[in-house]
Amino acid sequence: MDRPEPEKPDVLPSTALAYLDRNYWDKRFAQEEHYEWFKDYSHFRHIVLQHIKPQSSVLELGCGNSQLCEELYRDGITELTCIDLSPIAVEKMKQRLINKGYKEQIG
Repeated sequence: MDRPEPEKPDVLPSTALAYLDRNYWDKRFAQEEHYEWFKDYSHFRHIVLQHIKPQSSVLELGCGNSQLCEELYRDGITELTCIDLSPIAVEKMKQRLINKGYKEQIG
């Protein structure tokens, strides 16, 4: 007998303008642990590594709760800056990286 999948919280905003509202993102990231907007890194890794070298600096705008920075770090790209409109997303990412043992400057 198959177990029913747990219900996922509704994360879609009521209007497109809500994407500009920090409160929408704070509420969403308070509930959601991980989400990739497109595909996960494995789908485009080969393209990224052709253009971004380990000595590159990368700025991830709107990092949210994506795992992109962790994947880039594992590939040797360590000069990463991740920012987001939501301080909740930033704090949760900071804690996640600390818990995973990242020793570089986090803050």
